[in-house]
Amino acid sequence: MASPAPGERFAPLRHAVYGLMNRLALDETTTMILVAAVVGIVGGYGAILFRLMVQFFQEFTIGRGENVVALLAHVPWWKTWLLPVVGGLVVGPLIYHLAREAKGHGVPEVIDAVVFHGGVIRPIVAAVKITASAVTIACGGSVGREGPIIQIGSGMASTIGQWLRFSPQRLRTLVGCGAAAGIAATFNAPIAGALFAVEIILRDFAIMTFSPIIVSSVMATVISRHYLGDHPAFRVPHFVIHSWTEIPAYAVMGVLVGLASIAYIRTLYWTEGRFDRLRFPEWAKPALGGLLLGGILVAVPQTYGIGYASMVEVLNGAVTDWHWLLLLFVAKLAAVDLTLGSGQSGGIFAPALFLGGVLGAAYGAVLHPVLPLHIGGFAMVGMAAMVAAATRAPLTAILILFEMTGEYSIILPLMLACIVATLVSQRLLSDSIFTLKFTLRGQRLNFGRESTILKNYQVQDVMETHPRVLNQRESLDAVIHHFLDAPEHHVYVVDDQMHLVGEISIHDVKGLLNEEQLDKVIIAADIAHPVQRLCYRQDDLEEVYLLLAGTEAPDLPVLDRPGNPRLVGIVTRKAIFDVYTQEVLHKEVAGFKIHHLDTDMHDVLELPDPYTVTLFAPPPSLVGKTLRELDLRRRYGVTVLAFKRKGWSGDSYNEIPDPDRPISAVDRLIVVGRREDLDRLWEQCGRSESAPEGGAA
Repeated sequence: MASPAPGERFAPLRHAVYGLMNRLALDETTTMILVAAVVGIVGGYGAILFRLMVQFFQEFTIGRGENVVALLAHVPWWKTWLLPVVGGLVVGPLIYHLAREAKGHGVPEVIDAVVFHGGVIRPIVAAVKITASAVTIACGGSVGREGPIIQIGSGMASTIGQWLRFSPQRLRTLVGCGAAAGIAATFNAPIAGALFAVEIILRDFAIMTFSPIIVSSVMATVISRHYLGDHPAFRVPHFVIHSWTEIPAYAVMGVLVGLASIAYIRTLYWTEGRFDRLRFPEWAKPALGGLLLGGILVAVPQTYGIGYASMVEVLNGAVTDWHWLLLLFVAKLAAVDLTLGSGQSGGIFAPALFLGGVLGAAYGAVLHPVLPLHIGGFAMVGMAAMVAAATRAPLTAILILFEMTGEYSIILPLMLACIVATLVSQRLLSDSIFTLKFTLRGQRLNFGRESTILKNYQVQDVMETHPRVLNQRESLDAVIHHFLDAPEHHVYVVDDQMHLVGEISIHDVKGLLNEEQLDKVIIAADIAHPVQRLCYRQDDLEEVYLLLAGTEAPDLPVLDRPGNPRLVGIVTRKAIFDVYTQEVLHKEVAGFKIHHLDTDMHDVLELPDPYTVTLFAPPPSLVGKTLRELDLRRRYGVTVLAFKRKGWSGDSYNEIPDPDRPISAVDRLIVVGRREDLDRLWEQCGRSESAPEGGAA
């Protein structure tokens, strides 16, 4: 007997959960919050597990302890040099053979899943990411643990959502919950975690999205604080703004950090591109990068791993030599580029904090003879400004630094520097460190709930399959009569095999109306001009919407597939707007599709004019009664075709009505009948209590 598929081994448990949630009749918001709480707990434990794995591998490399510079002082220089090579030899094959999505810093892969794959992340990605990143950091990779935890949390959340068979929109929200949980647990920053998810991952501030993300972030923080304690990630002295004249100095530093962020983004992707083009086994490239990285670690051990201990020294003003601070900036930048560019795994948040911190401290050290200010204050503001400029998420950066340090007195220069740095960086480079990867691939990256909803629909879902067309051999007289009989201002021209030849506009024939005898010599093919914009049946509606936005045409021709010019239908603006209305504005539309068993095509059933199909919310007078008792067909001349229900997984579904099952208040009845009969039903059942929710099919 064949063993069950991995996803089906726990199918009985899933069905039991379905049954429980449906019996409780929970609404969508409550369902999402409950599942988001589970995601937060799982994400919090994922963050704890990752920290333990980093510590475990570090004990085998340089020993136990937070201050890696002190630990490296007792390690032979040749071992320090070779450790990144060993790490690359472990990480390279692991990523190459099991999950290539685990390569790099991880956040672009999460965004890719949200925007292009309906929130689906393969379960193995989290397992590979947690192992590869832990090995990379323990072996000296100059990266952070935040990016990996984001991808780990998002991967776990996606796995939970896929197991529960969640709809794509809910699955995307769960991925955001996982990302929020990862940031919150890592930085002990629940507010910043939630903002990171909505500002960077989802770009959706709707309450239906934001509420479960907040819950997930809180639950992950509770887990983190239980095991790691409730204290700021960085212990810093109290900073005080002595005079308002200090504010311009922070604004100027924002400009410098904004410029430095461009170097951070550009050099990272330049190095990655160089390694990608290198003729060398893909799985061995991380080891090659590790060989170059090892030389930097021997010369500047402060660049080893995450570097939090070195950042604390800078924040506390222990390092004041601006020459040394600039050297740290250059060395850390090169170390990060070699680690991630060669294909190892880790995050970019901690490097951004390090780079911004040492650059801000160097700036403060230069100004110190003129403005006797605490250099650590400039370092802290520089950390946030670098994160803001590189990620283009100033709100997240401000809150991360505030929650990581607990220092509120410096909030004004912190806000100013973050905004200035972001504006400067955005002015010089339109992409962030997360989105440049998509631009280099030639992918258009659109965020937001509306965008992701339109991506869920293909052209073949909404296209008209029998448009009016003209054969290319039709005479001019037939073309003219077509425009006299049809309301459209243009028509598509096809050959005998329904291959698209071109289109004819009403303006193309105006100049030929007064010409005699032309109808005997001119045919449709002579008048037709090439179609400038077209689409294919499997294109998503967002692509088609953007195509239509650049033209005045009311529709686009739909071809079967690239390489096959057969016209299979047209897609109209109205069809796209109907989807928008239905999904974004939550307008329920009761309709029917006739699916052909031998093809993937479908038709829409249109009822004769006196009849309509409506979605009806039952008033209290009908709740608790059965269809058999009500006998609506005899009393009102209407028929209940189905009950429309929203399952707790987020998908609406139609259920054939059981005549002996009592109607509940959450049911919606799909009713067909003549308009006057439906109106009579509304009136007699109490129109003030209930009203039809949908329109004609």
